[in-house]
Amino acid sequence: MTCIGNSGNLPAELDDAIINGDIVAAAVLSGNRNFEGRVHPNTRANYLASPPLVIAYALAGRCDIDFETEPIGKGSDGVDVFFKDIWPDRAQVEEVVQAVIKPELFREFYANTLTRNQRWNNLEAP
Repeated sequence: MTCIGNSGNLPAELDDAIINGDIVAAAVLSGNRNFEGRVHPNTRANYLASPPLVIAYALAGRCDIDFETEPIGKGSDGVDVFFKDIWPDRAQVEEVVQAVIKPELFREFYANTLTRNQRWNNLEAP
Protein backbone atom coordinates (compact mmCIF):
# COMPACT_ATOMS: atom_id res chain seq x y z
CA MET A 1 0.00 0.00 0.00
CA THR A 2 1.47 3.33 -1.00
CA CYS A 3 0.63 6.94 -1.63
CA ILE A 4 2.45 7.76 -4.85
CA GLY A 5 3.75 4.48 -6.14
CA ASN A 6 7.47 3.88 -6.53
CA SER A 7 7.40 1.29 -3.78
CA GLY A 8 10.89 -0.03 -4.47
CA ASN A 9 11.96 -3.61 -4.88
CA LEU A 10 9.86 -6.52 -3.71
CA PRO A 11 11.59 -9.43 -1.99
CA ALA A 12 13.00 -11.77 -4.67
CA GLU A 13 10.80 -14.66 -3.49
CA LEU A 14 7.70 -12.52 -3.97
CA ASP A 15 8.81 -11.35 -7.41
CA ASP A 16 9.48 -14.96 -8.42
CA ALA A 17 6.11 -16.15 -7.10
CA ILE A 18 4.24 -13.41 -9.00
CA ILE A 19 6.10 -14.09 -12.26
CA ASN A 20 6.22 -17.89 -12.11
CA GLY A 21 2.67 -18.23 -10.82
CA ASP A 22 1.25 -15.65 -13.25
CA ILE A 23 -0.32 -13.95 -10.23
CA VAL A 24 -2.22 -10.71 -10.63
CA ALA A 25 -0.77 -8.88 -7.64
CA ALA A 26 -2.77 -5.90 -6.37
CA ALA A 27 -1.90 -2.61 -4.72
CA VAL A 28 -3.84 0.31 -3.27
CA LEU A 29 -2.63 3.89 -3.62
CA SER A 30 -3.97 7.35 -2.91
CA GLY A 31 -2.17 9.09 -5.75
CA ASN A 32 -3.91 10.98 -8.50
CA ARG A 33 -2.79 8.69 -11.34
CA ASN A 34 -3.37 5.01 -11.76
CA PHE A 35 -2.17 2.52 -14.34
CA GLU A 36 -0.81 -1.01 -14.49
CA GLY A 37 2.58 -1.12 -12.81
CA ARG A 38 2.17 2.28 -11.11
CA VAL A 39 3.20 0.96 -7.73
CA HIS A 40 5.54 -1.73 -9.01
CA PRO A 41 6.02 -3.39 -12.42
CA ASN A 42 4.64 -6.64 -10.99
CA THR A 43 1.44 -5.17 -9.53
CA ARG A 44 -1.01 -5.31 -12.38
CA ALA A 45 -4.15 -4.48 -10.41
CA ASN A 46 -3.78 -1.06 -8.79
CA TYR A 47 -6.67 0.66 -7.07
CA LEU A 48 -7.13 4.29 -6.04
CA ALA A 49 -8.49 5.02 -2.57
CA SER A 50 -8.48 7.79 0.00
CA PRO A 51 -5.43 7.87 2.31
CA PRO A 52 -7.40 6.42 5.26
CA LEU A 53 -8.62 3.57 3.05
CA VAL A 54 -5.05 2.87 1.92
CA ILE A 55 -4.15 2.49 5.59
CA ALA A 56 -7.15 0.21 6.22
CA TYR A 57 -6.13 -2.03 3.30
CA ALA A 58 -2.55 -2.07 4.59
CA LEU A 59 -3.74 -3.10 8.06
CA ALA A 60 -5.89 -5.83 6.52
CA GLY A 61 -2.98 -6.94 4.33
CA ARG A 62 -5.21 -7.73 1.39
CA CYS A 63 -7.38 -6.04 -1.23
CA ASP A 64 -10.25 -8.50 -1.39
CA ILE A 65 -11.61 -7.71 2.07
CA ASP A 66 -15.24 -6.86 2.76
CA PHE A 67 -14.91 -4.06 5.30
CA GLU A 68 -18.56 -4.45 6.32
CA THR A 69 -18.23 -8.04 7.51
CA GLU A 70 -14.55 -8.91 7.92
CA PRO A 71 -12.13 -7.63 10.58
CA ILE A 72 -9.03 -5.74 9.44
CA GLY A 73 -7.09 -7.23 12.31
CA LYS A 74 -7.11 -7.92 16.03
CA GLY A 75 -6.62 -5.51 18.88
CA SER A 76 -3.98 -5.99 21.57
CA ASP A 77 -6.75 -7.71 23.56
CA GLY A 78 -7.24 -10.29 20.79
CA VAL A 79 -10.66 -8.91 19.82
CA ASP A 80 -11.48 -8.39 16.13
CA VAL A 81 -11.12 -4.80 14.92
CA PHE A 82 -13.41 -3.70 12.10
CA PHE A 83 -13.11 -0.78 9.72
CA LYS A 84 -16.02 0.96 11.50
CA ASP A 85 -13.98 0.84 14.72
CA ILE A 86 -11.16 2.99 13.31
CA TRP A 87 -13.09 5.32 10.97
CA PRO A 88 -13.85 8.69 12.60
CA ASP A 89 -17.45 9.85 12.67
CA ARG A 90 -18.52 13.12 11.08
CA ALA A 91 -18.42 15.02 14.38
CA GLN A 92 -14.79 14.01 15.00
CA VAL A 93 -13.76 15.13 11.51
CA GLU A 94 -15.63 18.41 11.90
CA GLU A 95 -13.93 19.03 15.25
CA VAL A 96 -10.50 18.71 13.66
CA VAL A 97 -11.48 20.87 10.68
CA GLN A 98 -12.76 23.63 12.97
CA ALA A 99 -9.63 23.51 15.09
CA VAL A 100 -7.13 23.50 12.21
CA ILE A 101 -8.58 24.98 9.02
CA LYS A 102 -8.59 28.75 9.41
CA PRO A 103 -8.95 31.50 6.77
CA GLU A 104 -5.43 32.69 7.65
CA LEU A 105 -3.99 29.48 6.19
CA PHE A 106 -5.43 30.29 2.79
CA ARG A 107 -4.66 34.00 2.95
CA GLU A 108 -1.05 33.25 3.87
CA PHE A 109 -0.59 30.60 1.20
CA TYR A 110 -2.23 32.45 -1.68
CA ALA A 111 -0.86 35.89 -0.81
CA ASN A 112 2.40 35.12 -2.60
CA THR A 113 1.29 32.49 -5.10
CA LEU A 114 2.54 34.50 -8.06
CA THR A 115 5.87 35.44 -6.49
CA ARG A 116 6.88 32.49 -4.30
CA ASN A 117 8.86 30.58 -6.94
CA GLN A 118 11.65 32.82 -8.25
CA ARG A 119 13.03 30.16 -10.59
CA TRP A 120 9.63 29.88 -12.27
CA ASN A 121 9.21 33.63 -12.36
CA ASN A 122 12.65 34.08 -13.97
CA LEU A 123 11.84 31.84 -16.92
CA GLU A 124 11.78 33.67 -20.24
CA ALA A 125 8.46 33.19 -21.99
CA PRO A 126 6.93 34.98 -24.96
